[in-house]
Amino acid sequence: MHVPITHVIGTAALILLTVSVALAYQVIVGYVEANVLQSQLSQVAEYASASVADLVGLTEFTYGVLSTGTVTKALRLPEDLSGKAYIVRLVEDQGVWYVEAKLVIRGDLSARAPLPLSSASTPVYVVTDPSEVQLSNVDVEVRGEVHGGDPNAVVWCEKVYRDGVERLYAGLGRLGG
Repeated sequence: MHVPITHVIGTAALILLTVSVALAYQVIVGYVEANVLQSQLSQVAEYASASVADLVGLTEFTYGVLSTGTVTKALRLPEDLSGKAYIVRLVEDQGVWYVEAKLVIRGDLSARAPLPLSSASTPVYVVTDPSEVQLSNVDVEVRGEVHGGDPNAVVWCEKVYRDGVERLYAGLGRLGG
């Protein structure tokens, strides 16, 4: 059986063309998916940041002088982002606090939103370690991060008046510990 060399070359070229198109498709789809995920992560980070800022403002003005208390707000986070699990956490970078939303399986995809805490007239301390503060009158486990879709994820803020100094503590947590 004799096959002309032009048929072999043509068949090989068609196979290579098919593989090239499939690879190009995968690259383009991956790029578009990464952009969509980045946008979703940014929205989650901004939502959580705004929730913390709102709660700090509410706590600062709700409780009067010499009064203490803890306020919580449920975080309504999407179950997943395009089928991928993610976490929301508080991070400090060069003295500035951020809310960071990050994919669990792809650490290279994350988004940050600054915590606008400088507008508060009372000093605000962001807490990420449960040993740093014991919340009063609420059943919230202090955490440095919460998982997306957790129905018990909350932001919290506590006003403390001790030794003549008023302080606000804020962070992420999980209702019911």
